[in-house]
Order: sequence, then C-alpha cells, then structure tokens
Amino acid sequence: MRESVNAGERFAGLLCGWMSPAELTDALKAEARRLGFSHVGAARAEALDPEGDQLRAFVAAQKHGQMGWLADTAEVRADPRHPGMVPGALSVFVVAAPYARADGSVGPPPARVARYARGRDYHNVLRKPLRTLEKWLRVRGHNARHSVDSRPVLERAWAERAGVGFIGKNCCLIVPGLGSHVFLGCVVTTAALVPDAPMSRRCGRCMLCLDACPTRAFQAPRQLDARACISYLTIEHRGEIPERHRAPMGDWIFGCDVCQDVCPYNRTSLPPTERTAPYASDARLDTPTEALLSMDEEAFATWATGSPMKRTGRERMARNAALVLGNRGDRRHLPVLRAATTHDDAATRDAVRWAVARIESSSE
Repeated sequence: MRESVNAGERFAGLLCGWMSPAELTDALKAEARRLGFSHVGAARAEALDPEGDQLRAFVAAQKHGQMGWLADTAEVRADPRHPGMVPGALSVFVVAAPYARADGSVGPPPARVARYARGRDYHNVLRKPLRTLEKWLRVRGHNARHSVDSRPVLERAWAERAGVGFIGKNCCLIVPGLGSHVFLGCVVTTAALVPDAPMSRRCGRCMLCLDACPTRAFQAPRQLDARACISYLTIEHRGEIPERHRAPMGDWIFGCDVCQDVCPYNRTSLPPTERTAPYASDARLDTPTEALLSMDEEAFATWATGSPMKRTGRERMARNAALVLGNRGDRRHLPVLRAATTHDDAATRDAVRWAVARIESSSE
C-alpha cells in the first residue's frame, strides 16, 4: 500500500520543482550513497526476458523445493509492473552494500555460519535506508515500493540490468572490485529514471564454483537445483534432510559459502570495516553447537532474535546441529547426542540417530 505523505513533505516536494529524468536519477543516486550504499544503478521496468521464463521452468521442474512462495509469486517476479508490485512502474532502482567476509570458520563451534548471517539481520539493517529512498521518491510525486529480499522482486536480475554487477555461474551477483559478498535492495518506482548500461558477464571459462559445490547442486552454469543446495537444506528445507546430502554438508549449520569462497572475484581487498560493521560476527556465535540441541522455544528466541538464523527456527537448527556433530565425528559429542534422542522434533531425532551411528562406525 502507498504510505501517506504529510502536507509538509508534499510542500517540500513541490519546492523541488519538476526535475528532468537525468536530474532525478543523479539526485536519487546521491541520496542512496549518502545513506551508505556503495553501488547504485537504474534499469527500465519491464517484463524480465529470459529470466521470467527461466523462473517458470525452475518452478515447473520443482527445483524450488519447499519454497512455495516462489511458485506463488512467479508472475509478479517476472514483471515489476504486475498489480502485485507497482502497476505503472517505469524504473527499478538497485542498491548494493558489502558485508564482512573475514576468513576463518565462524559459527557455533564446531559449526560454520555463512558470512552474511554472522551479524545483525540484514533485512533490519537495510530496510530503514530503503524506506528513506522510497519516501524520497514519493515526496517528489512518484509511487515507489522497496524490496530487500522480502518482496517478489528478482533483485539479482535487476542488479545486472542496472549495471551494478553481473550474475556469476554460481547464481550470485558479482560486483567487480567488491566480489559477491553484497546485500542487494531495490526500489520499484513510477519515476522515469535514466537507465544504466547492463553489465556483461565475465566468468569466461572458469568453473571453480560449480566444481567446488559439495552436493553438486549446479546442473550447469547458472542452473541451480535448490533441493541439493546446502543453503537451502540448512535454512528452508523442513523435515528430514535426504541422507545423500548429509555428509557433504560438512560443518555448515546455516547457509554455505563454498561456491563464493573459490570465486576469483572474491580475492579482493576487504571493504572498510565501518561499511560492514552491522554484519560483523556477534557473541551469539560463541554458543556451542551442542547447546542448540537442548534449547526450548524461549531460549532459542532469545538466542536468535536479531539474527538471520531466526528464520530457520529451533527445530531445524537442532536438526542441523546434530548433522554437524555427526560429520565432526568426535566421540565427545556422543553423550549430548544420545540425550537428544528424545527431542520433540522427529527430523531432529532422525538426524541424531544418524549422527550417533556415523560417529560410532567411524571410531570402530
């Protein structure tokens, strides 16, 4: 729904006078940079082709797994002018912000958490400046609606079209000079912005990301079967994780960075600490993995509030913890695993039994 604009704001908008598309675009980009976004760009709002058909084929082949919202919103994602997003939209404005990517294994020991999820929830961090951009446009008479991985918008496709970066073979958006460790946000608007030149893809013959995937989730360049992706399995997949994927998951308890870690474009200097401070690792990651097996709902909520890991929920995090401990193969974890054989979640109990059997068989 369109947020109201009070009389003072409307008057301020009138004082700006009529801005040309070029003036409006330059002013919006300056405002986005003032708000802390490192890269910005604009694209013409239109039906995504071929990305729309690729999404429809992805869903038709059931490669989205249990992410039912992708199927439900495929048509909205394929065209930002859809009634479900911003009817009459003329432009998509894209912003990017880097997140911390210090090396090393970080997570509830001995587990690892994907870099983007080691600090504050990026939704909460980016939502405020994106709302500011949305309001900035509305004050000037343009409808606008923002998205930060929470509305039916294909952010990576628009980022490529807006010249912010290009989509690598691992399906991640790569920003030259910064790499793929970036958060993306979009503002779909009825404002006529001057489009930036799309960025061409620059992977060449490199296949490092596809070859490195532990679960072989990539069927071809830019063709991911989410059902085999460690990020999907640890975050979105409900219930028991297929046994063929358990050992390859290694020590990942939430997300996965493997296909990004090997990418040559990520061998760049680290972004300034002040830019990535909101996403730096926090104290909750000092909690031992085994503690997640015994947390009740209240304890988990206290531990996970303000973190992207809250999305997975207590039961899936306990399931993931059991698999990590099983892959770790340390007999010292057997007592806590055996104590979790009565866990209230069936998928966790299954993971615990698998972990115990794996540790016992490996130490015989």
